Amino acid sequence: MSIDVTRDGGVAIVTINRPERKNAITMDMRGAIQPVFQDLSDDVEVRSIVLRGAGNDFSAGADIGEMGQDGVRGSMLRARVLARMVRGVAHTNKPVIAAVQGACIGMSFALALACDFIIAAEDARFQFAFRHIGLALDGGAGWLLERHVGVMRAKEIAYSGRFVSGVQAAEYGFALEALPADHVQARGLELAQGFATAPTLALSQIKRQFDANPGRSLNDALDFEGAIQGLMTNTADFKEGTLSFKEKRKAVYKGT
Repeated sequence: MSIDVTRDGGVAIVTINRPERKNAITMDMRGAIQPVFQDLSDDVEVRSIVLRGAGNDFSAGADIGEMGQDGVRGSMLRARVLARMVRGVAHTNKPVIAAVQGACIGMSFALALACDFIIAAEDARFQFAFRHIGLALDGGAGWLLERHVGVMRAKEIAYSGRFVSGVQAAEYGFALEALPADHVQARGLELAQGFATAPTLALSQIKRQFDANPGRSLNDALDFEGAIQGLMTNTADFKEGTLSFKEKRKAVYKGT
């Protein structure tokens, strides 16, 4: 069982690799995901990331066998490690695409929502199953889902604990696209490859703007934009973008 990283040009592909257990995530795997994404954030050669599961599933969520161990102290430790894992993905300074097939349950559903985009198989099965085992939400699940679908729909999905298909995920707005299962991985990689040729610093700052929006006023957003644009106009990619426009050619961005 592991978290594997491979490269395809400027794209890093992170694979949750425990297919014999539907990629259920152990404590060790939780602890591994955050530093993996931190390293990818700092790697200048990486310009976009795909997160996926090995085999036919994204991930069935937390390893149930580890739940309830070591009393309150153990539960609090698992929550802290889970929070670091979700923050590690959500705060990555590059575009992250979740390619979701099969099961995407519990905290792994939250992990997919922490990505910038979800490409879902039409028959994918998203579920917040917390109510079925007498738990409240974790992994930032409610906050992340509400941003995409609104509070009423988010409550309905969480309160019911029902499965949501990939088709419904696209209809509700938390998946970008729903495709036949055998197209999902290729589409996720295609999307990432497009971002890998974009002006990386600009995308990182656009991501910061969206992340900062909840709770901000319009005036706050405008002030934030003003501070960021002053930096962006001094990047090599800005110079290349404006020059290529004048020369009527395709820009070649280096992410600097």
